[in-house]
This record gives sequence, structure tokens and C-alpha cells, in this order.
Amino acid sequence: MKTIKTGNTRVKIYKGESGGYNLFTVVHYRNGKRVRENFRKERDATSRAQHIAMAIEKGRVEVLQLTNSDRESYLAAVRALQPLGIPLHVAIEEFVAARKQLNGDSILAAVKEHLSRKRNVQERRVDQIVDELLADYRKSRDKGELRPKYVYQISSDLTRFKNAFHVNISSVTPALIEDWLKRQDIVARTRNNLRASIVTLFNFAKRRGYLPRGIRTDAEDVPRAKDRGGKIEILTPKQLARLIGKVPVEVQLYLALGAFTGMRTSEILRLDWSQVNFERGHITVAPEKAKTATRRLIPIQPNLMQWLAPYRGMTGHVFDKYVNERAISLASSHGITWPHNCLRHSYASYRLAAVPDAPRVALEMGNSPQKLITNYRELADEHDAAAWFAISPKRPKKVVPFPAVG
Repeated sequence: MKTIKTGNTRVKIYKGESGGYNLFTVVHYRNGKRVRENFRKERDATSRAQHIAMAIEKGRVEVLQLTNSDRESYLAAVRALQPLGIPLHVAIEEFVAARKQLNGDSILAAVKEHLSRKRNVQERRVDQIVDELLADYRKSRDKGELRPKYVYQISSDLTRFKNAFHVNISSVTPALIEDWLKRQDIVARTRNNLRASIVTLFNFAKRRGYLPRGIRTDAEDVPRAKDRGGKIEILTPKQLARLIGKVPVEVQLYLALGAFTGMRTSEILRLDWSQVNFERGHITVAPEKAKTATRRLIPIQPNLMQWLAPYRGMTGHVFDKYVNERAISLASSHGITWPHNCLRHSYASYRLAAVPDAPRVALEMGNSPQKLITNYRELADEHDAAAWFAISPKRPKKVVPFPAVG
């Protein structure tokens, strides 16, 4: 027998044999009961005995420092937690954190309410709910209730999400979602868009009864990434005039529409000649073709009318889907750097300089006045604006050399 001493505490180690091998048994008392722990090696048994002796001695010292009433409370708390196997300090920390979250409300009442909600929840895996949502959205798309581009994007986002989470949706916590988003090789804006798709999924699950009703979903508790945006860069009138004079006619028209209407690339690519009203002098961006799903009228500037004039009477789609890539490639071949979204940014800057009326320009562009003022104000002055909107064809064209795209 070997005895390990720490202060007034004694822990004994007994040497025996089992199956032809040495056996070292550490014996100590826990809550009045004799506890035996077996080890094959003496050094392991000695290390364990020392740890137990120090723990017992430390506990005795702390208990001795308590008053009689505190000691009774301490022992009662330890006894109450014993069936759960939770240390007293862990229970206290959890209790304090919960009370802070509940602003002083009863934890027991909150637990009862939670269990009541949970009893009405059907367990469902992430992939099952994604498939349900996408099937529902595709039906809405086919009825014209949702834009195809939106359905395509959310399908891409949620397929990506379901391939990463092969669990019930109730098991997906804010921390898991946030960590997964951070691992994606995407910029802040794309990450926030992906988060928005996940929030849509969780809200859909809540409506279907797969998550508790009446409370925020875990996806909504995931913080948004800080999107500081990028530097707004625009083309100069000289750059555009030089480029538009050297490219094929279909690219000329694309550049003119982008530069003198501020339409988004996606809106230009969906543009149909029926939306160009030569008589009233405006272009209609239909709700189903606009990013914001709202109808708006864009005035045809005098110089743009000159670019459009040869195309009166045309029908069908204005461009094929590759015209944007051709424009960027041609700009590069002529030594012109092509900043992201530069035609729309340029229009906003020069239009706001020519017409210092942010709400009016915002209405034309399908944007917010505040965003216009924040992003585009003071990027150009009225002299730059005059030069920009003076860019026109060198000579009239009689025939359109490229066919309409059906």
C-alpha cells in the first residue's frame, strides 16, 4: 500500500494483480462513498492520487472559509446538481447568463414556454426544407409571381447551404452559420446576400412548422458582414467619346444606353424595342425586368435620341447576352480601364451634376436619394456633365447593320 499526502488529506494506492499483470488501485471517498480507480502503471495511479488529494484539500479549505449558513447553501447546491453531473460554478455561470438574456424574467417560465413551442415543431432536415422551398418558388416563378433571376439566385445559395448542413434545421445555430459564411471565399456584399437567402429559408421553415413560431430564427441572429463598398470610379467624357467612336455599331448602342440612361446591365440585356417610346421620349423599365421590381420611366436625353434614331421600327430584344463582355473587351483593347458598373456610375454622377435633384435622379435610376448623394455627389461638375451629355454620333446612320435578337 502507498499513501499520497496533501495537507491533512490522505489518498491510498493498493497494489494487486489481474490477469497476470500488476494493478494499482486508487481509493478515495466522494460524497461519503468509497471510490476505486484502477491503473496498469504505478506512475499513472500516483499522478491521479495526487490530483485527487489536492482537489479534496482545496475543497476543504474553501468550505472552511464559509459561514455555517453559506456552507449549508453550498452543500445543498452541490447535492441538487449531483444528478446532472454539472459543477456548481458552471450552473451559476449559466444561470447568470440566462437571467441577463431574460432581463430578470423567470428562467423556469421561459423554459416552459420554449418547451410548449417545441412540442408543436416537426423535425425536418435542411435539405428537405430547401427542396420544399425551391419547389414552391418555382411554381411562383412559373405563375409570374417571382422573377426567374431571383429564383435562380436563391436556388444557387440554398443548394450551397444544404450541401454543407446534413442535419435538422433546429440544430443549425447562429455560430455554425456565421462560421460557415466566413469560410466562403466571397466579398462582404455577396456574403450578406447569402445570409439573406438563409434567413428566407429559416422563415419559410418557421411558417411550415419546422421551427418555433413567434420568435426570431437563429439565422436572423447572424451578424451582417461590414460592407464598406468599393471606390466609385467613372469614365471621363473624353474616354467615352474616344471609345464609342471606335467600336462596332451594336456596341456603340450598348454604350450609349448605359451611359445616358443609367440602366443596370441586367436591365439593358432584357430591354425590348417595345419599351423604347420615341414619340414620348422615354424608356420604360418594366417591373419584371427591374432589379427593384418597380416600373420606372427613364427620359431619353437629346444626344441619346440621336444614337437611337436609326433604330426606329425595330422589334424584339435589343441585344444578345454577350454584348456587355464585348464592350469590356473592346475598352481594354483601346487602353481604357473599365471600372465595375462604370456606365451606371458615370450616368449617376453626371446626371446629378446636371440636375441637382437627387429624388428625381433616384426615381430615374431606381435607387435611393441618400445613396445617390453619398456615392455620387461631387464626383463631377456641371461642365463635365455638359460634355458627357454632348457625346453624339459623328454622322447619321441609315441602316442598322446588326439583326434584332429574338
